[in-house]
Amino acid sequence: MDAMTASSGPMDIDRVRAVYELLPSIHRIRDEEQEFPLRALLEIVESELAVLRSDIDRLYSDWFVETCSEWVLPYLGDLLGVQGLRQVPGAAGLRALVANTIRYRRRKGTLGVLEQVGRDVTGWPARAVEYYQLLSATQHLDHVRRGRAGTADLRNAQDMALVGTPFDATARTGDVRLISDGRGLYNLPNIGLHLWRLTAYPVEGTDARRVGPGWTFDPAGRDVPLYHQARTETDDVPHLTTEIEVPAPLRRRALIQELMPGRPLVFLADPHPAFQVRLDGVAIKPIQLVCRELSNWDPPDDAGQNLHRVAVDPVLGRIMPSPALTPNRITVEYAYGYPGDIGAGPHDRRATLVSALGLDGSTTVNWLVRVARDEPPVPGRSVTTIGDALRLWDTRTDLSPGQVGVIAVTDSATYRGDVQVAVPAGDRLVLVAASWPAGDPTASAPELDLVAQSARGGRPHLVGNIEVTGAGSGSVLVMDGISVEGDVTVMRGDLDGLVLADCTLATGPLTASDNPHLSVALRRSVAGRLTLPGVPTVRLSDCVLFDPKTAIDAADARADVQACTVFGASTARILTAGNTLFCKPVTARSVQSGCVRFSYLAPGSHTPRRYRCQPASPGTTAAVQPRFTSLLPEHPGFGQLARDCPVEITRGADDEGEMGAYHFLQQSVRLSNLTSQFEAYLRFGLDAGVFFAT
Repeated sequence: MDAMTASSGPMDIDRVRAVYELLPSIHRIRDEEQEFPLRALLEIVESELAVLRSDIDRLYSDWFVETCSEWVLPYLGDLLGVQGLRQVPGAAGLRALVANTIRYRRRKGTLGVLEQVGRDVTGWPARAVEYYQLLSATQHLDHVRRGRAGTADLRNAQDMALVGTPFDATARTGDVRLISDGRGLYNLPNIGLHLWRLTAYPVEGTDARRVGPGWTFDPAGRDVPLYHQARTETDDVPHLTTEIEVPAPLRRRALIQELMPGRPLVFLADPHPAFQVRLDGVAIKPIQLVCRELSNWDPPDDAGQNLHRVAVDPVLGRIMPSPALTPNRITVEYAYGYPGDIGAGPHDRRATLVSALGLDGSTTVNWLVRVARDEPPVPGRSVTTIGDALRLWDTRTDLSPGQVGVIAVTDSATYRGDVQVAVPAGDRLVLVAASWPAGDPTASAPELDLVAQSARGGRPHLVGNIEVTGAGSGSVLVMDGISVEGDVTVMRGDLDGLVLADCTLATGPLTASDNPHLSVALRRSVAGRLTLPGVPTVRLSDCVLFDPKTAIDAADARADVQACTVFGASTARILTAGNTLFCKPVTARSVQSGCVRFSYLAPGSHTPRRYRCQPASPGTTAAVQPRFTSLLPEHPGFGQLARDCPVEITRGADDEGEMGAYHFLQQSVRLSNLTSQFEAYLRFGLDAGVFFAT
């Protein structure tokens, strides 16, 4: 009885006491004389009723598609005839489709509904195209249809730039091949649904990089195309998707026409322009912008102009001010395209950081410093460089073991200089791109789980090398959301753990040696090469390793590689892998331990026992090989499986999803969900195909 009473929470005790007080006084008096047996009985009854009450409340929520549990959605869908769908994390999917099924079926057969179904099921922006309207046909002079597609107008550069895109309005000759397998397009019964798989990630307040005579939007100095974020569609389903409503790369011709005098702003319209350039803190107005090709860094011509101009190339992501402008610093706001939430970026990193920190409850932060380059420092709490924050960590007064320190980088600025990180025995240091603490930087340190919940929005870039030294058991360094242009090296010592979550090592390798107890873990990160001789444990999940020669050199490590894309050769002592693409041979020194499941292994690999891997026969040179949209890290489609990638790769994972780092996106499941709904929303006799715009 006492144990049952102690297990009840304060709210349950209060509820029991309230029920007990409703009893007549005579019963309470007699109960007190007998040491409260009646009250103890009511506590047991009320604890069971509390469980039933929560179940009843949950059942009421399950009556509505907006609030029901995930497991209820298929049952609600069956009531409406919505079948064949699997839930996809991060996509609207089944819930949105079930909620709007009756509304959609009232407009069955229209392009607007097909687009909306595509968005709901896949979570990607979509545009439907009726290809019969793009067939070249002779018109009767008594019935001229001006909206029909015509022959190509070579004088119209804007229309010519759209040829081959979902917005192409040029007439074509007929194509009788099937559209469902992606071969034929222009035929009478054909409808194409174009999907934008890449996401536009917005970055605010980042530093442009000086490269030769000009600047690049990318802080690492790479030519990265600019994207515009998809504008929210406000019209009903009859409205068809336009170019401004999809996350697509910016085109030179579109900006050239937009920046002509008297033209309305579209991509650069407030309140969310596609990009913004600031020279020494002064925003450049659209009237000062010139869009041009900057492969040769040709400056804009200011002759006869009363204002100095800035040339921008959205395809190369370059900036070239006029010769009269000599800025010391250029900050930009822009968006870049990427297949998913991997590497450093402004995406929501909260769940990944919680997993990286291994939080199983509230952990008190003993020491916290905020880093913001452009904000005034606060002694002991807020600094302007990462190096200053690390010096405060080294000189803190409380040196007792078991300390948890946090360095929160709260902006997307570029920080220069090599840094040295020292983690004493038993301490844990977290270097994270986070918005904590907002407001008063002198506020007391929060719980660590609250810091993790603020891990989103920023993309700081460090130009310099990172040297990490551990001083004993329990010393752990966690990095989250940081882009590093330099080497990350674990120096000789006894570091216990190094965790990189949502980080990007743009150029340099991750190197570690002479740390006998070191465990290296990478989650949702992008790196070139891991050189880890003597490291006992390596864990990788949802990562891309892009070095084409050697990606993993960990001959003494037990390596666990799950859902990764590894472009270079790999070596480990014991290998355990699943849903992974090893594009170059992988070698395990000990084949008696470990296992490789549902993975692609390049010919010549020497691994432990295999289960459902590709190619099916290890000793043969298979025609089944992964194909990618791009192998260049600066390209928006880097590491993304191409549309013509073999089905053994795109559906070869353990859950019939794709192998590789973007397995978590479940792209094959999204496509299966979409094709299962075509029959319910297409008019009789029509055939539909799915195409990737990005």
